[in-house]
Order: sequence, then structure tokens, then C-alpha cells
Amino acid sequence: MERRVTVEINETIDIVEEDFSTLQRQPDDETRRYPEEETCCGRAVWCHSKLRYIWIYNPISNCFTVPYNCVTWSSLSWLLTSLILVAVTYSTLYFLMSELMLPGGSLFGLFWLVVVAYALGWSLTYIPFLHIPPVFGMLLAGIIFRSSGFYKIHDHIPLKTTTKIRTFCVTFLMIRGGLQLTTTALRSQPLFLLMLGLLPSTFEIIIIGLCSRFILQYPWDWSFLAGTIMTGLSPVVTVNCILALAEKGYGEDKDLAGILSTATSIDSIHVISMFSICFTLVFSEDGKKNFWKYIPGGLRDVVVGLLVGVALGFIFGFLPHRNAKYVTFYRIAGLIIGSLMFTSGASMMTETGGGYLATMCMSFVASTIWKQLSGNPFNVRPFQKTLFFIWHFMQPVLLGVIGAEMDLTLWSSQRFGLHISCILLGLLIRGSTAILSTQGTDFTMKERIFVALAWLPKGSLQATLAPLALESAGQIDHPEIMFLATDIVRMSVVSILFLAPLGAIIMMVTGPILLNKIDEETQARRRELSFLQWSSLQPIRFQRKEIVQAEDDVDANEEINYNDDQDDDVINTRDDESDDKRERKQAIN
Repeated sequence: MERRVTVEINETIDIVEEDFSTLQRQPDDETRRYPEEETCCGRAVWCHSKLRYIWIYNPISNCFTVPYNCVTWSSLSWLLTSLILVAVTYSTLYFLMSELMLPGGSLFGLFWLVVVAYALGWSLTYIPFLHIPPVFGMLLAGIIFRSSGFYKIHDHIPLKTTTKIRTFCVTFLMIRGGLQLTTTALRSQPLFLLMLGLLPSTFEIIIIGLCSRFILQYPWDWSFLAGTIMTGLSPVVTVNCILALAEKGYGEDKDLAGILSTATSIDSIHVISMFSICFTLVFSEDGKKNFWKYIPGGLRDVVVGLLVGVALGFIFGFLPHRNAKYVTFYRIAGLIIGSLMFTSGASMMTETGGGYLATMCMSFVASTIWKQLSGNPFNVRPFQKTLFFIWHFMQPVLLGVIGAEMDLTLWSSQRFGLHISCILLGLLIRGSTAILSTQGTDFTMKERIFVALAWLPKGSLQATLAPLALESAGQIDHPEIMFLATDIVRMSVVSILFLAPLGAIIMMVTGPILLNKIDEETQARRRELSFLQWSSLQPIRFQRKEIVQAEDDVDANEEINYNDDQDDDVINTRDDESDDKRERKQAIN
């Protein structure tokens, strides 16, 4: 009788559990395997059953088959969210800015330029097999706005303001590059970084200068001014693509992302320094063209950028304290505000890119100190994710503005072939020099080819430097000078229009083919080893203290594990004794 009652109670409990589980999932076997977190609104019992159990990763229509099932219910949800955010943002800006956000206002066209650049950039990435990066669509949106006459950016926003917008956006890209650096790359290959940052751009300046002199018939000073403008690679395209590949694990076995990010900064500083010299030679007002007076300017900015970046990096490395409340948010705020101070101050005082170098140095030094003070493998992912989220919205602003500054009406079809010839010869020398610069390193031939391909994209520097020459030529108002400046802008337009999207596509397509991929565990281990190598730079007395502390920690952990094992043995012994007593009682009954 007692046994029957017990069985009935157990059966009743099983029935209740089964009935309760039916409230959580649909009885159909096909949808039962989908977790509730991956359904539309599985826990909302007040929703219709057909809506509740939609799997968000299912294609919307059956006409989408693998691998074309990219338009899912999740994509539709993301689209609706974006449209609502655009409407709310525009309404908020209208309430704050009033007439500026109406058609004809200075901010109306800029707002819709950013929105269309974001939409077109990410929409083209859904095209299968092409691997189109969002950079291409965002640049294309700006070009369409300018060419269609819908929005001429300089009619509403002055050139100085667009320059500040570009500086503001590129700052976040350089912070990401600094956080991607590891001490392994800097300690193992410092000479390679200098060679890769200086040699390809130097040879390309010489080749394009000679081509401009003998093919385009420029004067000597204008020839090398064109060489400095056309030489600079686009850190926006190169760093953005290499970081996107690094987040998937490609090239992380050789710290390729950190090396290329640092080398692009060195390349940009070198090119802008040479541009400052040539620009001063061409537009010298007093007729004195002693170039040696302007050479120390670039070196000065490099040294100042390094010193200031390292100094502020040390400050943010120790402040705030690592155990302070909300320390991660304060550290991120310090990196962003300090970097904006560097880049905005450098753009105000000089033409070189010392502010970008200071930004990368500050973020690298600060993150390295955080790793060292933490005592454990420090997780940089929260910082990288936060800055990636910010860059996700800064990218369409930057590339949309760059595309809107490209005036295709200045494109001369008669000299198009000559421009292409000069650009291709410069790229050939640049790529060959980049491959030779990697000679003697531990890179494979495939990785050396990828480095050369990563050195091809153009865009941001051409869009920044070419208008400066045209603006200065307009102030002189001389027909020959205006023709030369306009022709340089035409060649810059050709370079940006082809090499910015093609360079990004080539990097994203060839990256998985030419680079090795590592898993997340190996990547975290390499970060830990980078921290250990940085610790080896300390004086011996500090190393001994850390070694003794580490040995004490190991001994303490072993003692704890030994005590835990003893406790487990005692508990298991007691459980065995209780089981024996229970069996004796049952036998007596």
C-alpha cells in the first residue's frame, strides 16, 4: 500500500513537470529543438503561437536557399530597428537644431549622407561570393550624393569643418590599432617596422615624382608634391580591414595586425612630413625655397608624439586604480578624450600626423601597464568591443564625407590614361619594395604577398591633402598653377575611386587565403605570453619578487587542492557509511 502511494505521488509530479514544460515550448518536434532565446518571443504567452515560435535565423521566404539565405527574420528585425532609430534621431535633431535639419539646411544633407552611407555600405556586404567590404558602399554613397547634385558638402560645411570631422573619426581607428599592438611585435621586429613604414612610400614618392615630371609634364617642385599626395596609403581602409581579419583570428599567429597598424602610422607620418616640405617649397610666399629649413619639422613631430603619447599612457596606466569602481569605463573615457586632444591639437598646430602616433602610443602603453598590474591575463576585449561599436557608427561619417568631397566633374578623360600609368607604376614599385622589406623575417611568402597587397589602398590622405593644394592655388589665382592643382585633384579622384574599394576587396578576399588562422584560446595565450615578455624587461629584483610571489601562489593553490581532496575523501567516506547503515535497516525490516 505504501509503495503504491509513493508511485502515484511520483507519477503526479512527473505529470506536473510535463505540463509545465509544454507552456515553455511548442509541442511540435520541429520547433522543440530551437532554444527560446533564438525564437521571436517564445516566453511571451500573450503573443500568437505562430509569431512566438518563429526561429529568427530562418529565411523569410523559401526562395532563399543556401548559401543565399542571408535575409532572415533576424535581418528583418535589425532593419526595423535601424529605421526606428533613424526616425527618432532625425526627430531629436530637428527639435534641437530646427531649421538646420530642414531641406536646404547645413545639417540636413549631412545627416542623410551618413544614413545612406551606412545603409548602402552594409547592404552590399550581403552580396554573396564578392566579399565587398562596407568601405566601398560608403564611399560610393558619398560619390553619388556629390555627382547627383543632391548635396555639395562644401556649399554647406567649410573645408576646415570637414577636416575636423575626418580627424575625429580616424582617432577611434588609431585607438583600436594601439590596443591591437603587443610587445611581441615591437620587441621582435623593430627594424622591420621602420623599413615597412619608410621604404615603400619613399620609393613611390620618387617614382611618381619622376612620372609626373616626364609623363604629365609637371615642374620639378609640383612633381614631387604630386608624389607625396599620391603616395600615402589609406589607414582607414588598411587598418580597418586588417582589424576585421584579426578579430576572426587571421594573421594573429605573427601579430600581423599590430605590425601593420604601427607601420601604417609610421607611413602616414613620413608621407605627411614630406608633403609639408614639398607644399612649403611650392607655395613659398617669400621666394625662399631652402628645403633644409623644413626637414626637422617632421622629425620634431614624431619625437613629440612619441614622448607625449608614452607619458599620458603611463598616467592612464596607473590612474584610476585597478580596483576602483567602474574602472573600465574611466579607462575607456581617458583613452578617447586623450586621443582626441592629441589629434585635434596636432591638426591645429602642424600638418603632420604626430597626433595619430601619440594616440597609438598612449593606448598601447596604457593597455600594457593594465596587463602588467592585473597579475592575471588581462582581457582587452571589453575595450576593443567598445571602440568597435563606436567605430561602427564613425565609419559611415568618415567615408561618406570623403566620398562627398570627390568631384567627378574634375575628372578629365583626356589625361585619364596618363594618370593611370603614373599610379600603376607607383603601385608596382611600392608593392615590390614592401615584399623586399619583409626579407629576412619569419613571414612566409604568402604573408609577404599579403603585406604588399595591404599597402595598396588609397583614400583618406589623398582626399585630405589634394584639396589643400587646390585651395592654396585658388588664393594665388594663376592659370598655370590652377591647372596643376586641378590635375593633381583629378589624379587623386582616380586613385580613390579605384584603389579604395578594390584595395579593401583584395584584402578581405586574399586574407583568409594567404594568412593562417588561430583559435580564440591560442590568441589569448599569445596575449598572455606578450605580457610575460614585457615583464622580463623589469629589473632583476622586481622579477625575483614576482617569481617568489608566483611560487607562493602555486604552493597555496596546491595546498588548497590537497585540502579539498582530503575533504572530498572524508565526505565520500561518510556517504559510504550512511549507505551501509541504510542497507542494514532495510535488511532488519
